[in-house]
Amino acid sequence: MPQSDGPTPLAAPAYDEIFIPPARTPPDDRPEDYPAQPPGRQAPEDLAAAEGPAALPDRRQFHLSASAAVVSALLTQSPIMEVADVLAASPVQLALERANEALGEVIDTHEIVPPAHVRARTARLRRGLERLGRRSMATDDSRQLVLLAGRVAVLGADAAFKQGDVASARELAAEGHLAGIEAGDGPLCGSAREVGAVNEFYGGRPDEALRLARDGLRHVGNGPVRARLVCQEARALAALGDLRGAVGSLERAYDLADAIPADQWGRPGPSFDTFHPVEVSYNATTALCLLGRPRAAQEHADLALPRLDSMDAPGFRSVIRLDLALAMARQGRLELDGVCELATEAIRISWGRTVASVSSRADQLLAVTAPHGEVRGVRELAALIREWQRSASRQRPDPAAVPTPALDL
Repeated sequence: MPQSDGPTPLAAPAYDEIFIPPARTPPDDRPEDYPAQPPGRQAPEDLAAAEGPAALPDRRQFHLSASAAVVSALLTQSPIMEVADVLAASPVQLALERANEALGEVIDTHEIVPPAHVRARTARLRRGLERLGRRSMATDDSRQLVLLAGRVAVLGADAAFKQGDVASARELAAEGHLAGIEAGDGPLCGSAREVGAVNEFYGGRPDEALRLARDGLRHVGNGPVRARLVCQEARALAALGDLRGAVGSLERAYDLADAIPADQWGRPGPSFDTFHPVEVSYNATTALCLLGRPRAAQEHADLALPRLDSMDAPGFRSVIRLDLALAMARQGRLELDGVCELATEAIRISWGRTVASVSSRADQLLAVTAPHGEVRGVRELAALIREWQRSASRQRPDPAAVPTPALDL
């Protein structure tokens, strides 16, 4: 699996007079408000408008209802029929609705299942949408198709990044951005740039990550996607050694998170309409570790860890622990026990789901602890990490789950 060393941590700047924002939660942050599942996605507006009984003539409503029953039956027989075949066999509006539902399932699970599975599912959806695009359809349906294809490309980019495939992630994120431009959808443009920025950050190009994050900000107003982009801006600035810029971005990210209502809090990770405030303290931890501010980083981590540990977000839970372990390891041999404990916990959390962001951090930690190879805990940690990285080859989906399309239009 391709690995990246990620951004090189820089020495702490000398200007200590810069105020680092304290970790904080939004005013309405109450544990009982945390959604057990991400907020449900609404169907496209044009589809939702057609759902009411008064919206369509009785005959057309009957045919759509009958078609829906048939398509539902076909989908439950997967992988007997390829997604592309199911969509091709459906009326256009129903096919768009089914594609939107399939996309929602990918969004709900992409931070939980191995990235190879997410990539296979997005590839199936891409084929289905490409075939659907060859059919004649109304202008509004055509725009919705472009929007769905762009969202699928963004999720595919995220999965490619998690597999360490930087080039494919870059290509798919750019495709998603172009779709957002074509559809006139700012959140899609911003989300594509955010995933692109994450890919470049972990690929060791913080300058490009910063460019993408700031370009994404041009497309969105205040809200979930803007908060996510400002977090990426902060991490990129931190990797470039800009303490003043990074803490300014973190302060803005906390302000944006404060204004997001609890019903728009989803799981951490790429999304087009949700953002969980814990992502600010999570990204603040990374940024402050990169800037050589371990005590400040620990303050933000203390806020983030219990919230992340209550969610299905193994990648986030592992990365934040490895960031802290790296910061501790750079303080010297006296911290080795804590380093090994944190890193071992991080790898166990992500066991069965190898992703590039966690793997690159683990590689950095192995490099820092290598001079202490005579310590048993360090050797055991190295063996655990290498076994976890090798396990990526066993996390691919069964080829039968992604059948070859059997029908042509």
